[in-house]
Amino acid sequence: MERRCKAQMRRIVLDIQSGMFAEAMERSLEGSIPDFMIYRSPKPEDTAALCRSCQANVLVMEVRGRNGFGLCKRQQIRNEVKKNNSNCKILLLVDENEDVLLAADVRQAVKDRLADNFIYASVSPSYLAAVIDTL
Repeated sequence: MERRCKAQMRRIVLDIQSGMFAEAMERSLEGSIPDFMIYRSPKPEDTAALCRSCQANVLVMEVRGRNGFGLCKRQQIRNEVKKNNSNCKILLLVDENEDVLLAADVRQAVKDRLADNFIYASVSPSYLAAVIDTL
C-alpha cells in the first residue's frame, strides 16, 4: 500500500468516555495505520469544535446510555459536525453486550443514515482501523 503524504493524512477524532479505553484505541490505531492522526476529545461538549479545528475526516463516538454519551446527544454532535464539515464520516461505537437495545438503536441510526457506520466495542483494534480506513 502506498503511503499518503502528510497533507493526505486522515484526521481521526475520538470521543470515548473512558480515558484508558480512548488511549488504548489511540495507540492501536496509530500502530495499525501509520497515516492516521488521532485527536482525543476531552469531553462531548468539545467534540464538534475539535472536529472543526483539525478538519476531521472521521469522528468515532462511543454511545452509552448515560453521562452525555447517549444516542440523542451523539446525534446533536453529529449534526453540529456535519454543519461545518459535511465530508466528516461518523462512526458510532457501542458495547453490544452492555446494552442490547442501545446497540439495536445504533444499528437503526446507521440504517437511517444518521451515521456512516458502527462497530461493536468487542472488535479487534486491527478491524477498527480497517473500518476507519474504508470511510
